[in-house]
Amino acid sequence: MNPAASEARHRFDVRDIVLMALLSAVGGVLSTYIGYLGNLVNRLFGVPFGAGQLISGLHIVWPLLARALVGRFGAGTLTGLTKGAVELFTGGTHGVVILLVSAVEGLFVDLGLGVTRRRNLLVTMLAGALASASNVVVFQAVYFSGVAASFLALMIAAAFVSGGVFGGYLAWDIERVLVASHLIRRTDSVMPNGRRAIGWRHAATLAVVLGFLAGGVYFYLRVYDPFPTPGAATVAGEVETPYEFVYGEWKAEERTVRAELRGSVTYVPPADYTGVPMSLILERAVLSAGADTVRFVASDGYEARFELADLKASPDVVLTLEKDKLRLVAPGYDGAYWVEQVVRIVVE
Repeated sequence: MNPAASEARHRFDVRDIVLMALLSAVGGVLSTYIGYLGNLVNRLFGVPFGAGQLISGLHIVWPLLARALVGRFGAGTLTGLTKGAVELFTGGTHGVVILLVSAVEGLFVDLGLGVTRRRNLLVTMLAGALASASNVVVFQAVYFSGVAASFLALMIAAAFVSGGVFGGYLAWDIERVLVASHLIRRTDSVMPNGRRAIGWRHAATLAVVLGFLAGGVYFYLRVYDPFPTPGAATVAGEVETPYEFVYGEWKAEERTVRAELRGSVTYVPPADYTGVPMSLILERAVLSAGADTVRFVASDGYEARFELADLKASPDVVLTLEKDKLRLVAPGYDGAYWVEQVVRIVVE
């Protein structure tokens, strides 16, 4: 065999790089939307975090597609890492750790799909399941957040199932549709299981993809606020005097509290935080008689609910300013309640 030809087989060509870049960009940008969907799932189950792992497999679709379509080991890892970088620089809330999480997910994709040269649904689903479950493990290893072992096991199980269904199966079927419709060509020119026609069996996948993309358009047009007013948030809802809270106007009301953040994916040791007590911010709005809850909504649609009575009785729950962005510091509450990039405070 020609050594040069053999070496070229293991390199990424321009087509591979462009394909991985496109998948990384789409996956990275849509990760914010997937996080929003996860928040909706948490609210559906009535918990502040954890249930969102049921859709975490959607994050794995992109490295799975890249690895399958490029056909070379390393495509999954590189796509995952690049996707994490896109997420980081487009306002992701996980910080730089998302690079490690995404790279590990991609590595599991490479290892899983590397066990066989032929596309196999079971192998693809297993690779997606392991990759998705790894995000829970990596986050826990990095932050040592102290989540109960039983709850941690439930989150891993939920991520595992989601990775198999929303990651593995969806990527496997999308690949078949793309290749069969001649929208894209596999490097090895072999269809999974030798099938070449698009049939009714793909209707569910197409419906999910179209629904997901339509939801993404709605999210970015109606929910997501990419350019919030620095240091400001609207206070509205069941109040007599709605207004815009501007942090710079409340300097005289600041107080310093000491708090420890313990969350499912984040842990921050006890530290001092200086901010404006929420009890004073709400008092300024003049609350309506029937109000009993308060929602804090972030620029990406993430939100957390508090009992109004608890906020009024706790001067230690404060709104701080970090890099021109408002952040809720809630001592004694799970880290999921420490909302970052607050843009709306809604009394209900």
